[in-house]
Amino acid sequence: MKYIILFLSLIITQASFAQDYPESLPDFKIFTLEGNTFNQNDIEKNTYTYFVYFNPTCGHCKTAFKSLNFKSEQIKKAKVKLYPVSANTVEETNKFFEQYAPNIQSLTNTKILIDDDYKFADAFFVGPFPTSFLYDKDNKLVKVFEGGEDVVLFLNELN
Repeated sequence: MKYIILFLSLIITQASFAQDYPESLPDFKIFTLEGNTFNQNDIEKNTYTYFVYFNPTCGHCKTAFKSLNFKSEQIKKAKVKLYPVSANTVEETNKFFEQYAPNIQSLTNTKILIDDDYKFADAFFVGPFPTSFLYDKDNKLVKVFEGGEDVVLFLNELN
């Protein structure tokens, strides 16, 4: 019983910390699908930035990216750079996009990234899969979306 209480208190504590999202774009270092490093200095300027942190094995993520794929024409026309950040391998990520979001993968305003050591997740205080972060043109946090159902709502926040 002691262990159950300890476990539950750790989960509650972790959940309360997860709500303290960075107000401005934090420092991070992850990788592109090609294996090149990618950090906050590589973010495209003068546009909104939308990170979607996901895992290709997550059911909610599959649903979320099907929704994004459905909205691909609207995303293509938006003044936003979409950065899906995968918490899995390049191979699994490529398979995921081929199956669930081929239209998103081909957009010129999309750059797929890999977080192989969870440093992005730590820097952004990622919550459940998927967690999405919308930043404005000045790299200030606009809104965080948790879960798959809200993943396309960022389009409502763009000016």
